[in-house]
Amino acid sequence: MSAKVYFFDMDHTLIDNDCDVSWKEYTVLRGLAPASHVEKAAQFFDDYNHGCLDTAAFLRFQLTEFIGKTPDEMRPLIDGHFAEFVRHKVYHEGKELIAECRRLGIPTAILTSTNRFVARPVADFLGVDHLFGTDLELRNGRFTGEITGVYHAKQGKVAVAGEFCRRHGFTLSDFAYFGDSINDLDLLQEVGQPRAVNPSASLRQIAEANQWEILTFKEYCI
Repeated sequence: MSAKVYFFDMDHTLIDNDCDVSWKEYTVLRGLAPASHVEKAAQFFDDYNHGCLDTAAFLRFQLTEFIGKTPDEMRPLIDGHFAEFVRHKVYHEGKELIAECRRLGIPTAILTSTNRFVARPVADFLGVDHLFGTDLELRNGRFTGEITGVYHAKQGKVAVAGEFCRRHGFTLSDFAYFGDSINDLDLLQEVGQPRAVNPSASLRQIAEANQWEILTFKEYCI
């Protein structure tokens, strides 16, 4: 393990799931959103995978259930979503790799476009040192449905990792970054050790052309 820092994408890298899609499935199941939101979420996910997501439109849609709520009010729903849709899809290989980093004292982080509140139970379960999810705006203790800072995809991921470097005395050449999609490409091209995990067809082609390590995670945590 020659890298000094290990950063991981979350969806389809550490878990066999897309939390933005499953969050909408969960809210529909709980009667908090109309059934049409499942199909709409799937369309946004398809756009995301093709690198053409309308981020503003997606966030307005994705954060609907948060608006006007407090973190404490949302926490039971967030925990329920993890228990019902995510926990059984966590990859064993990723969890073991993070545990090995922890044994060696190597810093680990999840860097995901999923909002930080929905991503938190995954980070806690895996035991990473840091979680960098898209940050949600709070005003008077309640969610506004807006985000603060950058959206954590593409160059947004590079910005977050770069800020981590500035605060902790690293460079991106010190990083291993694990990602699965074209939205991870900007950061994969910048780090010292790019790793493609269960890559999409477009990312696999780039990884093979650049001779990046390609990993297959397939076993689930019990």
